[in-house]
Order: sequence, then C-alpha cells, then structure tokens
Amino acid sequence: MPNANYTQTITLYNCLHAVDSQDKKDHWYRHVLTDCFYKAAVTRIESGTNAGMQNTYTVRVPESDQYKPYAEWAELLEEERKECFTAAVDDIVIAGECTEEITGATGQTAVQIMKRHKPDAFKVTAFSDNTKFLTAKHYRLGGG
Repeated sequence: MPNANYTQTITLYNCLHAVDSQDKKDHWYRHVLTDCFYKAAVTRIESGTNAGMQNTYTVRVPESDQYKPYAEWAELLEEERKECFTAAVDDIVIAGECTEEITGATGQTAVQIMKRHKPDAFKVTAFSDNTKFLTAKHYRLGGG
C-alpha cells in the first residue's frame, strides 16, 4: 500500500564523478522520480554568540528496482546508467520535474541550475538506504 505522505515529484541529478568516468570528467544524469516525500524547513542555527536561519531538506524515495548503490551504478554501461538511479553525497535534488540538463557549459553547471531553483533545490549532504526496514522501505536524502 503506498504511503499517503509520498505525493511529490522530484528531479534527482546523479553525478558520475571524474574518477569513475573514462574521460575523467564529471557527468550528470537526470532522473524524475514520482511518489516521493519532500520536506523543506527553516531551522534556527545557534553557535556560540552567532545565530541564523538555514533551510534543511528531507527527501524519501520509495524502494525501487531502478535504484543501484553508487559503486554498482558507476560500473553500468551508459544506457543502463540512464535507466537507473543512485543516491550519493553531492548529488542534487530539485522539487518537481526539472527538464534542464547539467552539461557543464556556461549557464548549465550544477551550481547555476541549483541556484535558479532555490529554495526548492539542495545538494545532498546525507544519504541512507532504509530498505532493510520491515515497512516503509525507502532511500533518505538530506541537505541543508
């Protein structure tokens, strides 16, 4: 039975890191995922005498046969990599369906696309595979 809280669409950009690519350059793969949980919150941060506000993000993607751990995903052939997704620190999440491709060209870098979609975009700083649970199996991506 689907989770009633998993109603959002996200665009996940996976980065095949230069160290893992044949041409030693970063390559980005765009995946539109539906039936996800997406939450953005403003959190108060206090450190000594300094205080401020920070956006924090939580995304949960339901368990999927298309998911591959990064090391396995990086080894796939190009066409297979386009059909599957992974999740790793430094990937990018944008709320909703985004059609832009990250190519590295001027105006199409990861940073530029993420800035255009702020505050509905974040860089993944935490990932956990929660598919070993008995129920509510999912992949959790977080960022700030």
